[in-house]
Amino acid sequence: MGEGRYREGIGRIARWVGGGGVCYHGDMGDLSKLLNPKSVAVIGASRDERKIGGIVVRNIRESGFGGAVYPVNPKAEDIQGLKTYVDMASIPETPELAVVALPANMVIEVLGQIAEKGTRDVVVFTAGFGEIGEEGKRLEEDMGRFCGEKEMNLLGPNCLGFVSNLVPINVTFGNVAKNPGNLRMLSQSGAIATAVFDWFEAQGLGFGEFITLGNKTVVGENEVLEYWLSRERGDVRERFGEGLSDVYPVGMYLESIKEGKRFLELVREVSRNDPVFVLKPGKSEAAAKAMQSHTGAIAGEDAVMGAALAQAGAIRCEGIEDLFDLARVFAWEKTPEGPRVAVVSNAGGPAVISADVIAEVGLELPVIDDGTHERLLVKLPRAASVVNPVDVLGDALAQRYADAVEILLSESRVQALVVILTPQVMTEIEETARLIGELAAKHGKPVVCSFMGGNHIRKGEEVLNGYKIPSFRYPERAIKALGAMWRWNKWRQGLGEASGVVGSLGEDEARIRKVVSGAKEGGRGALESGESNEVLEVMGVAVPEYRMIEKREEAFLFAEEKGWPVVLKLVAEKMLHKTESGGVVVGINSGEELEARLVEMEEKVKRLGGEMPGLKIMIQKQVEKGVEAICGVKRDETFGAVMMFGAGGILTELVADRNLHLLPVSRSEAVALIEGSRVYKLLVGYRGEKPYDVDGIVELMMRLARLVEGYEEVEEVEINPVIVTHERVWAVDGKILLRNHEEGNNK
Repeated sequence: MGEGRYREGIGRIARWVGGGGVCYHGDMGDLSKLLNPKSVAVIGASRDERKIGGIVVRNIRESGFGGAVYPVNPKAEDIQGLKTYVDMASIPETPELAVVALPANMVIEVLGQIAEKGTRDVVVFTAGFGEIGEEGKRLEEDMGRFCGEKEMNLLGPNCLGFVSNLVPINVTFGNVAKNPGNLRMLSQSGAIATAVFDWFEAQGLGFGEFITLGNKTVVGENEVLEYWLSRERGDVRERFGEGLSDVYPVGMYLESIKEGKRFLELVREVSRNDPVFVLKPGKSEAAAKAMQSHTGAIAGEDAVMGAALAQAGAIRCEGIEDLFDLARVFAWEKTPEGPRVAVVSNAGGPAVISADVIAEVGLELPVIDDGTHERLLVKLPRAASVVNPVDVLGDALAQRYADAVEILLSESRVQALVVILTPQVMTEIEETARLIGELAAKHGKPVVCSFMGGNHIRKGEEVLNGYKIPSFRYPERAIKALGAMWRWNKWRQGLGEASGVVGSLGEDEARIRKVVSGAKEGGRGALESGESNEVLEVMGVAVPEYRMIEKREEAFLFAEEKGWPVVLKLVAEKMLHKTESGGVVVGINSGEELEARLVEMEEKVKRLGGEMPGLKIMIQKQVEKGVEAICGVKRDETFGAVMMFGAGGILTELVADRNLHLLPVSRSEAVALIEGSRVYKLLVGYRGEKPYDVDGIVELMMRLARLVEGYEEVEEVEINPVIVTHERVWAVDGKILLRNHEEGNNK
């Protein structure tokens, strides 16, 4: 973009923002006219149907849109049989939607014309904004401010547009099938959208709405979710009449998330009734920058994203294949009411593999009852296996499959069915598919299939698609999709428990604020070890007795008073990982040993003091035998405070036992966090050992959560290790980082 045209565009924006034009009141954020317009203006419409401006006019008309379409092109009188207008002002009515297909350096001027006409909903296909660098970013920011002043909803820029098979209308320049369905999709990438459109058509999978977001200058994922939540759901099968699904699934491809807390609130609200599955690629650099503490390193942005989505009831996709798989199973199949799955196969190998995967994804292979067992014996050959998985043998024709499927779907213990077919010479692939489709409809239980192979099973898959039975080339994919469905339903069943609430600390609050304020006034980004211990003790966290020592005599006096063994530590604001720096000596059991270790510590203070101002020596009573864990809370830029628990001490980074939960956290959620850790088996008493104080860990979690939620100055708190004994939980080494300190201060 030329500098002159850029500055000219900025000047126009400034004039519009400063006054004049149309001033809108209320309704900004209401996307009903954006996504369900009665009239559309296409600015940049083209007579050449190979150009975006020509394609979009054709797509809108061929979609079955019943409203008026106004092509805008000053050099044409007629486009595709429609009267063409020289500009927005010459259109005889105020279009509800304006679509912009012009170069980036013309968009600013056109937005002013759109605003003056009174249209407040816009789709901008144009690229060349924030994605190209600083110049484009500045232009996009000004465009966003302008839309804010004029209360305009803008989808894009740099987007493919949107499709609604409900209106219907196709405001894209892509090839889109017109097949309506219950699926709703949201994509930040237009390229991903075009691939999904093609896949939908190949599978016969319908959708209701597909919205691409592009750069999300104004309209983002939250605005779309709010719009979907504002509408009445209605009955899915009554409206679309296909498959067993009774939900409106929401699939999302997002490269970034704005206003993470609000996003989670909306996802959680949608998930109460309808499944949400999200593909969010990219490993953030935030984790690499967050090496101030183990909590920061382990609870990096990507890990927090996964925990956040799970808490909100959403399913995180591992790749595009997952996105496709979940779109199909949720759009077509009824959600399993429980985890019990039966398997029918004509080959032993795939059945065995399936049994392993079922356990891995949280499903179960129930033992079938005696009556079902007897009926299978009657219908199947003697060589067949009539336990679950059921092997109907390689020579099974369609009726043998049907007999097994009928019997298993009639079994009350079976809540879902997986049917595996490998193509043998005699296999009746299409007829088998037809019978499976009929029986699935008859019994109303979820059925997923894996017709394994390529060309031979293709027609069978087409038959299954016609019955809206999801089929996958590999049984693992079928079972993983089924497992995701059950996890969502299980999450819904667990709704309703209140999370932890921040309580008042009364008089002790002043003590904490005094410590924190003193550190901030001194320009420090972290509390000293003694200060951290004081804050933890005020919060009711048990800290082993300690003393900061200036002279060796103080260390000997402490050991005589408190008893052996003792621990020596080097402490300083910048020394957040003591073990790696050789700053911790444990198991000191005598005066002679203490003397020798003190000499070593004093030498380290002299050597490191220049790099670490305020370096001191601490002596602490050693906590005897216990399990070492780590517990911490950090603030994530997108989603807020998140708690982490796992194996601690020297195992922290080696094991990477990350178990995360966004605050607030209830006691049962804290227990689940502990139970999900690798250290849990030790805590409950490994090989007959007496259990450790798990209740004490839960209490510790609640107190750390209250500290971070109650004091916005606290950026992060970590205790590593937490030593858990049979009777008590000890915060052996606590760190508290403060907000708004200079980057790198604590690295």
